Amino acid sequence: MLAFVLVLALLGSTGGAPAVVQQGTSASPSPAHDGQAKEGQQSVSPQGGYALKVNVDSVFLNVSVRERTTNRSIAGLQKDDFLVYEDGVQQEVGQLLPTEAPFNLLLLLDVSGSTASYLHLMKEAAIDFTREIKADDRVAIATFNSRVQLVENFTNDRAAAQQAIQRIHSGGGTAFYDALMTCIDRYMRGVEGRSAIVVFTDGVDNQLAGRSATGSRTTFDELYRRVQEIDTIIYTIFLNTEGQVPAFTRGPGRRGGMGGPGGGRHGRGFPGSYPFPWPQPLPNPSPRPQQDEKAIYEEARDQLMEIAEQTGGRMHSPHKIEELSSVYSEIADDLRIQYQLSYNSTDRARDGRWREIRVKVANHPEAVVRTRKGYYARKDGSLSGAPTP
Repeated sequence: MLAFVLVLALLGSTGGAPAVVQQGTSASPSPAHDGQAKEGQQSVSPQGGYALKVNVDSVFLNVSVRERTTNRSIAGLQKDDFLVYEDGVQQEVGQLLPTEAPFNLLLLLDVSGSTASYLHLMKEAAIDFTREIKADDRVAIATFNSRVQLVENFTNDRAAAQQAIQRIHSGGGTAFYDALMTCIDRYMRGVEGRSAIVVFTDGVDNQLAGRSATGSRTTFDELYRRVQEIDTIIYTIFLNTEGQVPAFTRGPGRRGGMGGPGGGRHGRGFPGSYPFPWPQPLPNPSPRPQQDEKAIYEEARDQLMEIAEQTGGRMHSPHKIEELSSVYSEIADDLRIQYQLSYNSTDRARDGRWREIRVKVANHPEAVVRTRKGYYARKDGSLSGAPTP
């Protein structure tokens, strides 16, 4: 099984989710401060040349805007072009800063045994993506199966990154949730400025497939809550491999999708499949429970979609390998042209409640706007939900 998941994380004050900056701190908060509203006087300098000072709770968002027909990023928008709503109540936009700053890109590659026959496709796709990003962007390489490993640390040397990709081998189980959580909490810790995590997987964690021995210890609910709390944009590229792997059975008690706060869907289905020109099928040594496998793949797709939409990203489902290059170009373009806007929330309650965010662009009916779906409010004067570093 193989799919390509692009997890594009914007950490620090330049991220897609609200971040917390206390008086006297830097613009890049520690992970314990992610996903919260800012309080008190703050000085935020996302690109060094800009400073934003506020004296009340402020929410910062990274926003991407694309033209619906051409699917290209729209540049040159002004503050008055944006309409921001929190829980349905319109907010006043305080600052708007266009950002084209370089970003740090972490490629997280699924090298579990199910990818063995298609590993060369994964390598080629990863190498192609390193060619799409700008020269001043840094890239790191990590792999995962039942464990996650950092293969190449952040570097501007494209040859070194591509050589690291070529050295990758496959084998083992699939612990997708653990791997993504590790990247968020460990590998991206201390990385300043805009950062991107690009995960190549189909999202079918062995925990989801009922193979707990080789699956994640982290549950999807725990990962999803962490995604809500951090400053991360996630794009997913899903290449369907259903029917190409040996049978697996559904674990007990799984539900059909992510619900709860933050706009999660319950039981959302994905119509049909996405045929992909794989070179040859993997061995199928045993009869496959068709309904269980279909439900597992549907839930995995649903989870990838949930993560992407929650963070302001998008899931891509190319039908053939030739479409991947255009997907890479779109994601790279999406990262290059973004807007950082801030607003002071009119809701001053410290209740730790989820606040839903919606952003529109006035007088641009062709615009498709993506940003985070919301954030958790502070509770009793402290940070809610964020783990201790």
